[in-house]
Amino acid sequence: MDPAVMLRDQPVPARGGPWKDICQLQVCEPRLREKMISGLSMELGNGRTIRFWEDSWLPHGTLKDKFPRLFSVSTLTGAVVGDCGFWDGLDWIWSFQWRRELFQWELDLAGQLHETLQSAKPTNEREDTMMQAEVFPAEITSYSFTRAIWKGFVPPRIELLSWFVLIGRVNTNDRLCRLHVLDQNDKLCVLCSKSEETVFHLFLGCDITWQVWCAWLHAFGRSWCPPGNLKDHFESWTNMAIWRVERKRWFLGFFAVV
Repeated sequence: MDPAVMLRDQPVPARGGPWKDICQLQVCEPRLREKMISGLSMELGNGRTIRFWEDSWLPHGTLKDKFPRLFSVSTLTGAVVGDCGFWDGLDWIWSFQWRRELFQWELDLAGQLHETLQSAKPTNEREDTMMQAEVFPAEITSYSFTRAIWKGFVPPRIELLSWFVLIGRVNTNDRLCRLHVLDQNDKLCVLCSKSEETVFHLFLGCDITWQVWCAWLHAFGRSWCPPGNLKDHFESWTNMAIWRVERKRWFLGFFAVV
């Protein structure tokens, strides 16, 4: 299961839309393609598609990077996980083959490799899968307010964008600079050109953005103090109304401004 091959072989859709733009980026920009690949990892299932040494299926990267010496003398380079061991009853036994006899210090490395694999074994109950390696922090996944987004008031793509805004996963200039997609000097906000374009600044802290929020509030005769973060902003905004119809109106207003 080679992510580079999977991404390279994906056809660019003939019709427009966000997915076409994403595919064109990963095809036309090698640096972005490598960034996409580095963000992928594999979850071990039956071990029939994940490459033992080359794929990222354990924490902290690939085994060839963690044990480069053993990788250089292994005869199983390119082999899938399922070919690197066998079942002995209900126990999975890891079995490796080397190009020559290992030196003593290499045997110590082999012992460390077995310790790394101690809790890992394939299962016949599911196939290998690919997933995004980045894991959201607990403070994000535990936010109860994210459930309030998926009300069906607006198209799913708008809900998804709003969710990304609230958890801070929008590709602002600041984030793209940290990912080395943009030059480190291109961090300024595209609206005001005064401050770094973070998620908070772009969608709430920017003077121009704040004027849009205030215009909506003024239309409903409300006054408001700027909240400290996007989470507080969303919760205070959507809790302004008690009645169901009015509450829906405030939800729609939030989505519209975002």
